[in-house]
Amino acid sequence: MLPNLMTLLYGISIGWASSNLLLFQTNETPLSFGPLTLLQTSWIGSILCLGGAIGQLFFSWLADEYGRKPGLAFAFVPVVLGWILIEFGQEFYSLLISRFLSGFAGGAVYQIIPLFVSEVSNVNIRGLLGSFLMLFTNLGTLTGFIICSFVPYRTVPWIAISISLVFLLGFCVVPETPKYLLMKKKEQQFLKSIEFYSGRIASQDEVKKNNEYQCTKNEPTSMKLKTLCNVSSRNGFKLGFTLMSCCCFSGVFTVLNYTDKIFIEAGSNLTPAISSIIVASIQLAGSYLATVIVEKTGRRILIICSTYGSAGCLTVMGAHSFLKDIGVDVSAFNWIPLLCLSLLVFIAANGATTVSFIIIGEIFTQKIRGLAISLCLLYQWTLAFLLVLIFPYLIEYLKMYGALWIFSIAGIIIATIMLFILPETKGKKIDEIVQILGGSPDSRSNSCTGSIRSKKNEFYPS
Repeated sequence: MLPNLMTLLYGISIGWASSNLLLFQTNETPLSFGPLTLLQTSWIGSILCLGGAIGQLFFSWLADEYGRKPGLAFAFVPVVLGWILIEFGQEFYSLLISRFLSGFAGGAVYQIIPLFVSEVSNVNIRGLLGSFLMLFTNLGTLTGFIICSFVPYRTVPWIAISISLVFLLGFCVVPETPKYLLMKKKEQQFLKSIEFYSGRIASQDEVKKNNEYQCTKNEPTSMKLKTLCNVSSRNGFKLGFTLMSCCCFSGVFTVLNYTDKIFIEAGSNLTPAISSIIVASIQLAGSYLATVIVEKTGRRILIICSTYGSAGCLTVMGAHSFLKDIGVDVSAFNWIPLLCLSLLVFIAANGATTVSFIIIGEIFTQKIRGLAISLCLLYQWTLAFLLVLIFPYLIEYLKMYGALWIFSIAGIIIATIMLFILPETKGKKIDEIVQILGGSPDSRSNSCTGSIRSKKNEFYPS
């Protein structure tokens, strides 16, 4: 729970942007350098993702070199610097850099926290804890909407900085993950870490039973490249990139950056601020529901149904915009965009934007999992950056309905592809999932296939 305070802060940065982008383009802007142009607005919205792509690469290296705990703790620095620039920056580039830094810290959230969870959690609750990532992101987004709607603009950064300090102080008492400590041959700290996370007394025998990670660490680069290129890994990458495309083309992240504009164009009777809070609240409810049902219903059905459902919501929203654009009186149906957007974020939070991140941590062998997840997330950040960057231009040249229908068509195509390539991973060990994807884990010797497991606790998937 404590590491996800950083996820909460990342969500606040998303809510902050959505609440202020439209305001920044008006004469009432709180920015000292005046209203933003369309180009500047698109960069403010999208550069968060560019920062995330670069941050994800940096924090992947930092977590492997110095540990999961120091890596995530270091994210405190760009978070605080970003909010300080918002508070004191006097130029457009100060705002741009602050958004980049917020995304840079987001790279730590999506790179390190899934690793952290997979290395300290029992296999039976791996999906539940993994779903907390999007739950806290959505909680942060809602928090961002609320505080930006009711708190003065210059006060918001100090609230975020205060939460950052709580995270840093609380995270100091959390030990490093057992797996990382064993990889670094810190056996005594490893035993204490297992005791902290599992609530049981560990023994030296558990160190002797597990050579898998040390074998993996000392494995020649050529062997790792061979694993990276085998059938199961190639299929894993195809599935991973498809899942990340599903997450992006669900439209949630892109649309949430421009909710105020969508509601104003739709002619909603509610103010954009209240509409955004309603949508973010429903999204939070959806992600909470995902934490409850992800280990009961299975990953596959949640992903596919939510992707088709998201596409349906975008189609209806586009139809409402199209009818209004051609002169049809839709004033009696101005509640439709709010309803559809609420359904969109609820449905997507139950699968496309939540479960996708759980699955990419389950479809690769231990030898390449860190690198594979990094590549999938790099693709996701890059795609999200491009979509958020071009979205206002799609609205400008293709109208709102054209932009929404592009996302809808892409979602339908992606969901149909997943019908054929997405296996069920619920309740399966990693080696079983790898076999389903067309290969089998490399078992060169019995000494390299063991894992630290007990009947009570399964810290590391094979």
